[in-house]
Amino acid sequence: MHINWTALGEVALVSLIFGVGLAVLFAFGVTAMSRRAVAIDEKRQPSFVDTGVAALCFAACLAAVLYGLYLIIPQFH
Repeated sequence: MHINWTALGEVALVSLIFGVGLAVLFAFGVTAMSRRAVAIDEKRQPSFVDTGVAALCFAACLAAVLYGLYLIIPQFH
């Protein structure tokens, strides 16, 4: 039996990068949403930038999860 160590390392590296990247992206969304909540609590107008960043981050996370499910579940192909 032969193990292709290069391919295994490549898969591990890509998984690590995308796993950490997805967590960081979600954290940016939560941070933007909390800045928006603080603005509302302080009776200020919430920034459209914070709302847009949060929505974009959460949409990207949802798209990544759905794409991962598409790749895993063979009935979707």
